[in-house]
Formats: sequence, C-alpha cells, structure tokens
Amino acid sequence: MTGDAARGGPIVIIGGGVIGTSIAFHLAERGYRDVTVAERGLPGEGATARATGGIRQQFTSRINAELARRSVDFFRAFSDRTGAPLDFRQHGYLFLITDPAQLTAFRDAAAMQNELGIPTEIITAERARDLVPSLRTDDVAGASYCATDGSASPADAVAGFAAAARRGGVTILQHAPVTAIERDADGHVRGVLAGGRRLPADIVVIAAGPQTAEVGRLAGACLPVEPHRRQAFAIAPMDWLKPEMPLTVDLASGAYVHPGVSGGVIGGTDRHTPVGTDTAVDWSGLEPLIAALAGRIPAMADARVTRGWAGLREMTPDDHAIVGPVPEAGGLWVAAGFSGHGFMQAPAVGQAVSDWLLDGSPGLDMTPLCPGRFSQHVSGREQVVF
Repeated sequence: MTGDAARGGPIVIIGGGVIGTSIAFHLAERGYRDVTVAERGLPGEGATARATGGIRQQFTSRINAELARRSVDFFRAFSDRTGAPLDFRQHGYLFLITDPAQLTAFRDAAAMQNELGIPTEIITAERARDLVPSLRTDDVAGASYCATDGSASPADAVAGFAAAARRGGVTILQHAPVTAIERDADGHVRGVLAGGRRLPADIVVIAAGPQTAEVGRLAGACLPVEPHRRQAFAIAPMDWLKPEMPLTVDLASGAYVHPGVSGGVIGGTDRHTPVGTDTAVDWSGLEPLIAALAGRIPAMADARVTRGWAGLREMTPDDHAIVGPVPEAGGLWVAAGFSGHGFMQAPAVGQAVSDWLLDGSPGLDMTPLCPGRFSQHVSGREQVVF
C-alpha cells in the first residue's frame, strides 16, 4: 500500500495520547525532525489515562494479532529504544470458554496466532484451574492462554515516547486544541490551527482517539469512530489474587479480573454502552459485575472495591482501527478507532505509520484497516472484544 509519503515537509499529529506519541517517536527515531504534536490537554491525559494497561495478542483477525505481536516485541525492549523505564509484566491472558462453537473459533485463531509466532495454547479446564486455582470450571469447555501477554502502564509509555520524541527534535504542544484544518484549492492539507497558532503542514495525522470523528469533519472527512464509556474498578489485595496470575476473562459474561502487584482491577460486562462522552462511573453496574465474577471465581464475592473510574474507548463498526491515508483530502492520515486496543498496538502502529510516511510502505499489509473500507464490503469483525 502507498500513500502521500513525506518529502521533507512538516508533519502535524493531532493527539498526544499513546498513538500520537508513538508515531512521533518513530518518526524522530528515523531522524525526521519536522514534526509537531498538537494535544488539546496534556500528553496522555485523555483516553490513554483511563486505559487499564492490558497487552494481549489473542485476536481473531490477523492484522490485530500481528500488530500486537510486534508491539509485545517493542514493549520488551521499551527502555532500550526510548531510554525510559517501563515495567512490562508478562503474566499472560486466560480466556475461559463455555460455548463449544466459540472454542472452535478460538482454536482456529490460536493456529493463526501460532503462525505469527504467538505462543497461544488451547488448554483444558483443568489446566486453567492450575493457572487460577480459585476458578469454577465445571461448565468450561476449554480456554485460550498466551503466556507472553501481559500489562504495563499507559502513562509510563506515553511519557517515554514523548520524552524520546522531544529529544529527537519533535515539538509537542500542550493545551493546543485543533480548531481548523486548512486545505488548498486541490483539497490537500496545508496547515492546522491549534491553540490559536497556525501550524503549516504537508501531512496531518489524526490520532485523536474518541474525538477523531469531530476532528475529521474539520477536513471534510467522515471517519466512523464513536466514543463509548468503559469503566473499571480497583479491588483491594486478596489472599488468592497473585500478581503472577493471568488476566482472566470469562467470555460468557465479558467480566475480567486483572491481577496487579497489590490487589487488582475488574471490569467488563459493559460492551454495549451507548454512544456518548459521559465518563461518570455508573455504580449501578458494580454489583452485576461482582456477581458475574463470583459466578466464575467464588472468592470474588468478598472483593472490596477501593475506587472506580471511567474513560472512553473509540469504537468502529467492525471493531478494527482505521489507519492510513484518508481519501477525502490529500495529505490527511488517520490512526484511530482502536476499539479498546490502542495501547497494546501503539508501538507497532507508530512504526508502521512512520515507515509508511517516510518510505511509502508500512512494512505489512494494512489493507484491513484502510479508511475507505466502510464504503465497501467489510471482511469481518474482531471477535475478541469484551
């Protein structure tokens, strides 16, 4: 695939979350200095700040699995690449499956993941109980487990990307909301108005997360990205909840428990929240969540919630990101709509977009994520979204 490769002109990235700062970092790492990131607040304080930090490679679509695998490789080398610390804990992800048909789909997905070098295993209920001894597994048909999945701090990742990008010559503007995208008579982008300041641009990359659709409209582009509230709750330490346990998902309910170094995080069961930007915690959802988890892990009935928070995740019609040049305007690009998977795919996306802009090719087939795909036949949804 090709696009409008940069020819030495200025690049403006709209959005200073983990995707925008990753793209900026990778451009700087390649020696491209004429890059400005325009962030409406502080870097990483938007959707990235509310992410729980999960990093998994178990996807049903090949492009999602490939981006995650490449990102895991980067997260392992994060400190060496950026010069900043990042505690990437590879505790694994465990998906518990009760539906035999779903187990078959996960088995097929595991075979695809293995082809990519991802060590996913389809395991028995007994093996799952070895990993999480407190599980109730009498109705579990099987489970999908990948030991190299894990978690890290999104805030630390943004800080590392941003600091390294700045050292490489990138300018990061804070409190600079974008209010206009300028285009010439031929429809090509020529600049951005951010925080009352005009930024000349030959390339504009929209990495604005849940605000992507409204930013796209500034350039006459229709980007089908919708914000949905997603909430999570921190729980106090419990004797059975060990940091080395895998992040465990009960697919029947969508509920998950994410063990931490002290206590953990629980969430899920809110996949179908309506479109909107309200980030107030819906405390009425806590008891059903605890009940769903206790049905799978009886000890969860004694969980003590210490706090709750909510953020926005940027969903698309097929639960895949939108990445690449936008047909409506020359020089306009997008990297958004990650449907809850932006943090875990950010390193690979930053690398791909950087290579695409500078070399004319992203280094892997990004066709499934092309912005124009929604006017055509969409091949399929990502199945592992909870």
